[in-house]
This record gives sequence, C-alpha cells and structure tokens, in this order.
Amino acid sequence: MKETTSSIYKHSMKLERRTASLYVQNTGCQQCAPGYGWGPGVRNHFLLHYVMDGKGVYECRDKRYELRAGDVFLVYPNTSIHYAADEREPWEYVWVGFGGMDAELCVEQTDFTPEMPVLRSAGSGLYERIKAVYESYGTTAWEGLEMTARLYSLLSHLVHTSQRQKREGGGAPDCAQMAAEYIINHYEEPITVEGLAVYASVSHSSLYRRFVKRFQISPKRFLLEYRIERACALLVDSGCSIQEISNSVGFEDPFYFSRAFKDVKGVSPRQYAAMHRNGEEQRT
Repeated sequence: MKETTSSIYKHSMKLERRTASLYVQNTGCQQCAPGYGWGPGVRNHFLLHYVMDGKGVYECRDKRYELRAGDVFLVYPNTSIHYAADEREPWEYVWVGFGGMDAELCVEQTDFTPEMPVLRSAGSGLYERIKAVYESYGTTAWEGLEMTARLYSLLSHLVHTSQRQKREGGGAPDCAQMAAEYIINHYEEPITVEGLAVYASVSHSSLYRRFVKRFQISPKRFLLEYRIERACALLVDSGCSIQEISNSVGFEDPFYFSRAFKDVKGVSPRQYAAMHRNGEEQRT
C-alpha cells in the first residue's frame, strides 16, 4: 500500500465553486517528516484523511485520537483542529478535501459525527476510493468531472457501509433533507413551502420546525439564498442579461430579483458582476 517512504507528493486544486452540489476542493498524498503537523487552525471545507502507513495524532473538540495505518479522520469546516505525525513512525496519508451544497447532507449519512470524526480500520475499499480521487487529479474539464465522479463514489461507499444507515432503517431521508434536496434540484421552477410540505408528506409547520432545526434557516430563506448563489455564478461566468439570469434561477420579475439579490448580497446584480469580473481580470 505504501508507495514511497521519503518523498512528499502533493496536489491541490483551489476551486471557488461554492454553488456546486459537490466538488473536490483539493487532494493529495504526503509522507510526513517526524513530528510534522498542521494547526491549530480551521478549514473552510470537509477534509478526509486516510492513514496509509505509520502513526500520528488528531486533536479536535478537546479530544485526542491516536491513529495508525487503516484509520481515517474527517476535518469538519470551521472547526479548530490539530494533527501531527509520530516522531518515530511518522504517518503517510492520502486526503480529499471537498465542499458543496450537498456535502453536509452526504456526511450526515455516514458514520462520521462532529463528536466522533474518526473511523478505525476503515478497510481497503475506502482507501481505493480516496486514492482514485487523488489519482484522477487534473485541471482539464474531463479530469474535473472524473474527480467529481470519484468523489461521489467515495461518499456513496461511506454511506452504504455506514452502521448509522442500518440503525436508522436504511437511511430514509427526513423531511428537511427531502425539501433541501428538492430545492437544489428544482430551484429554477416555481416552489412554495406548502408544495415542499406536500412533497415531504408533512404539515407546513412541521416542515418549518424541522428545517430550521437542521439548517438554522427557514425553507423560504434557503430557497432564496440558493437561487441567489446560482445567480452569482451566472453573473460572473455566463454573460447573460439580468432578465435572463432572473428567469434562469426562478424569478419571474427581474425587479424583484434585483431587490432580493441586494437583500442577500448587499449590492445589486450589476455591481456584483462588475466587482467579480474586475477581480478576475486583475488575477489574469
């Protein structure tokens, strides 16, 4: 399983696709020097490490985990963590960083939790899938798609083998998850909270309570902000008119779209597009 004992080999892809359902943020593989570590600090995305060889420690939420080959640890976004290689038997690991609108929903269906972000003796199936993401790294369009496909395979494996799924009766989604997924997949269509409640087979009030408990935001606000995030991507990348973008993300009235956009982003759609296009030009 171990491919090298001394070199450091590492890839990283910093993507700004905040509106994507799921994407690879970075991926790499590293043979660490004795005592080499990172943190304390926070990441803004999920980061999954598989320990291929050696030993190390992972500290998170005032807990310390001593890890060895075959163990896996997950870094949660915006959570202070620290990890370091053993002084005598420094570890080698392969990692995948990922994010997206569906990332948290996927992780919640695995055996990882914020209170237990470690899997012991995870098995070769998981290692092969993490390694597959790493080995498909590249900057071309097809390589980006390949990485995303393999990330889905990796998370599918984690969900499929999860003991949580067995305890909870096969992982049937709750009404909040169903509503959120419907919004993500149908945001450009007319959507009402009443319609979401019917779709999830619960009352309006029940959906509202469960949605706010899970996402700390109402279904109506979630829909609005998701549509605005999709609009942001179109404003920067598409060259479409404001009316075209308004129609594309589910707003029939471009004037209401502009007001809603400013409410969420603090600037008008045109100002947002100008700011971000200027930023792109300065970086090129």
